[in-house]
Amino acid sequence: MDHVRVAMRESEKPLREIIHNKLVEDIVQGRINAGEKLLESELAKRFHVSRTPVREVLVGLEERGYITLTKNVGAVVIKVSARKMQEIYDVVAQLEGYATRIASTDKIGEKDISYLQTLQNQMEDSINKREYTRYIQKNTEFHEFFIKKCGNETLQQIVSDLRKRIYRLVTEGLTLPMHIDQYLASHRKIIDAISARDPLKAEELMKAHVEDAKDFLSSVMKDLPK
Repeated sequence: MDHVRVAMRESEKPLREIIHNKLVEDIVQGRINAGEKLLESELAKRFHVSRTPVREVLVGLEERGYITLTKNVGAVVIKVSARKMQEIYDVVAQLEGYATRIASTDKIGEKDISYLQTLQNQMEDSINKREYTRYIQKNTEFHEFFIKKCGNETLQQIVSDLRKRIYRLVTEGLTLPMHIDQYLASHRKIIDAISARDPLKAEELMKAHVEDAKDFLSSVMKDLPK
């Protein structure tokens, strides 16, 4: 059910966080499109709340780069530009590289390596069957593994937020299946470096991998605004 009740148990997340997360999910999944207006009155009705928490959520969404708030216009969902996408990828490359090195140093065991290999096999199978939605899900799990495994919650939150902005482009069909074989091959190299207990190599491979993803996406975003 899409509605959120105002009456919530203490163990549940704060109301504003629930509304924020739902709107981010709708934007990322393409249910709310770039250029679309978010009206306070409609959101208040949808979530059964007053306009005050809605307004606070919209301010938070603007701070995170999902919308713009303009007087006499209201809240409008931002379209990710090619330049912004490149900037996000540059930051993600550094953070995911760091997380991979930390996780690979002493936090990844044989079961973890087996898990990564399973994800890799599932991604390759998805591409062979042209199941791109499944591929995206497994690719997300692959990258999230290192972020979670490094144990830095602040880094995890930052990367999660940045990647959500990137995934908005995936909903537009811009990333698949271009260069997918090369992309998957780089996953294998990362797993091999981890299996060889070489954290520094794993870090560099992850950085290069994310940079490659940026280059792949940039090549099909030439028509987007700079």
